[in-house]
Amino acid sequence: MWEQPKFSTRSRVLMQMFTGMMMSCLGFKRCGTSSLSKLNCEVLDDELAFEVRWAVAGESIVLQMVAKLEEREYMSFGLSGEVANSVMIGGDVVVAWVDKETLKGYAYDYYLGDKSQCSGPTGSCPDSKLAENSNNIRLLNAAMVNGYSIVTFQRPLKASDQFDLPILTNQSQAIIWAVGPLNQRDEVSFHSSYLKHDSFIDFARPAKWNCPLPEGETAAKHVEPLKAVTTEAVAVVASTTTSAPTRREGGQASKRESTRTRGTSNKISQRGTQTVPPPTPVKERNAWYIPPIECYEPEDGVFYAQMGPTGGKRGYPAITGHVGWGISWYINGLLIPEINVVRGKTYNFITEGGDNPEVSAKYHPFYITDDPVGGYAYKTPEERKNISILAGVRFDKAGEPIPVGVGRLCHWTHSGDSDADDFDSFGAYQRTLQLKCDVGEPGIVTWTPDRNTPDTVYYQRQPVKKIMEPPIDAVFYDIYCLIAFSGNRINLSSPWMVHA
Repeated sequence: MWEQPKFSTRSRVLMQMFTGMMMSCLGFKRCGTSSLSKLNCEVLDDELAFEVRWAVAGESIVLQMVAKLEEREYMSFGLSGEVANSVMIGGDVVVAWVDKETLKGYAYDYYLGDKSQCSGPTGSCPDSKLAENSNNIRLLNAAMVNGYSIVTFQRPLKASDQFDLPILTNQSQAIIWAVGPLNQRDEVSFHSSYLKHDSFIDFARPAKWNCPLPEGETAAKHVEPLKAVTTEAVAVVASTTTSAPTRREGGQASKRESTRTRGTSNKISQRGTQTVPPPTPVKERNAWYIPPIECYEPEDGVFYAQMGPTGGKRGYPAITGHVGWGISWYINGLLIPEINVVRGKTYNFITEGGDNPEVSAKYHPFYITDDPVGGYAYKTPEERKNISILAGVRFDKAGEPIPVGVGRLCHWTHSGDSDADDFDSFGAYQRTLQLKCDVGEPGIVTWTPDRNTPDTVYYQRQPVKKIMEPPIDAVFYDIYCLIAFSGNRINLSSPWMVHA
């Protein structure tokens, strides 16, 4: 570990850090400001001080991501799923971060197959979970400088497998980026910041530094103390090898094994070997007030369960205390409300969470459980004995669960230019939402809680906060609507998950 120099501005420290690392990699002996003419840099987000720097080296490219991240946040950058538009689906990105406790760096090759957390072979997954030897990213260096995460890595220009996209050298191409929290598997959760418009980069352009420059002194004076680049990185990049980088796991993360298959059955396959990550807690909570649905409301006991946005920082994350994936259940137009129900009364949930198991982002079976952790499909037979699925599922002769709360997709969609974080109340935000439904029929989940129903039931991993005292001889208790994000899906190769 080198002694961190003291500089007056963020720009000077970060640029000098990058100059020392990249110039060493590329074989330059001196790193004055003029050397930046040989490097590229673009600002991705001013607020996060998120920058990407790069230099082409033979048939590979060395890139560096720099950002001001919170603890256990990732930064990601890469190629859009479409050359002419910045779209997430089908994207090929690198997800990177620096552990602030150990100072170890991580960089992983990701394929963004769906707007969902990685579940089995679908969602936004590390390539290494989709096929063996498919992590085509080589971590060169990682560091923390004055609170900024800096990760340098190398990848080939050409696509190395079906989950990679090529970096073009004859034209501009659309890029994507995002920043967000890691889940407990050290995989991506729903992003808190992301690219909201089309953006393009010509990676083979004549070098141009479009990031903040150092003030006053030249960069060269402070490069020598920055001994951040490993001998391996110098050898790899200085040689400008034409071979693809060694396929290995980035950073210090443990190896993961998986295969990518597709099934057409709606039956839920069991995978007891993979654990479900507990939700990542949210540090600051200033939740919107969501009015609860009181007992005997509505009078007919019918609830309409539809999908919608999480409502920004004061919505789902603040209400539950955990990060999600950007989509939530709305019950009778309310964002994950608390529902008070009565034993002995029958309730009908009209479910419109999507009915196409081949598109996980549009398939959200609705069900109710007493398990605070979730991941029923991943449980062992012994673990399943202690879990009750209360509604929304039937079991086949082999004891495997099959969802019944499946219907067309209806989604509350935000309109206008404002972000959810701009609204002080859910009521104000709610007025910007419009319900849009696909063609089809809704599903129905019927549930009659009885004397054997637990006093406390769960949605996702968040337990109900209190038990209502009955004003008469009936017993009341709280229930949260089950949140079935895009992690909740069913097909042979993608186990159904009780959590988001």
